[in-house]
Amino acid sequence: MNTEFQIEEKEKYIQFKHISYLAEIYLQQQSKVTWLKLGDDNSRYFYSVIKHRRLKLATTQLKDENGDWKTDQGEIAHIFVDYYKKLLGAKTVCRVKISEEVLQNGLKLGMEHQLQLLETFTGDDVKKAMMKIDQTKSPGPDGYGSGFYKEAWEIVGADIVEAVLEFFQNGKLL
Repeated sequence: MNTEFQIEEKEKYIQFKHISYLAEIYLQQQSKVTWLKLGDDNSRYFYSVIKHRRLKLATTQLKDENGDWKTDQGEIAHIFVDYYKKLLGAKTVCRVKISEEVLQNGLKLGMEHQLQLLETFTGDDVKKAMMKIDQTKSPGPDGYGSGFYKEAWEIVGADIVEAVLEFFQNGKLL
């Protein structure tokens, strides 16, 4: 009886982790949709996001090399400048002249590689590229993320391949 509860608990935990992951993806997508709807406008939402980012990134206090906390922005800037001067060392200008002979006679693509670059893309190339895109990337102009296309590939794959290949033929998206 005790092992049944342990098995059930493990199954519920796995189910919980999966649902939590899906909820996290949903919230990420919703925040991106909100940004797409409201973030491009000169709106209160836009300015509140900018203010929040500035506050999050601001350095309000910093320890100097003596261990004293500094809160004045001028002193903080001075600490940063001194730190990077010491880290990067003295300013030296060292430019090596590039040999024109290397540019003319250096490594070049062989004929086989040049021909590979000229090959047209195939439907399989489009599918491979699509499947490599991270599911949490921002949705496209149609509002759908790559996760949607991956899940619905059997339904929409042929249309996607056709659109992409046509783009490479005439340079225009459908």
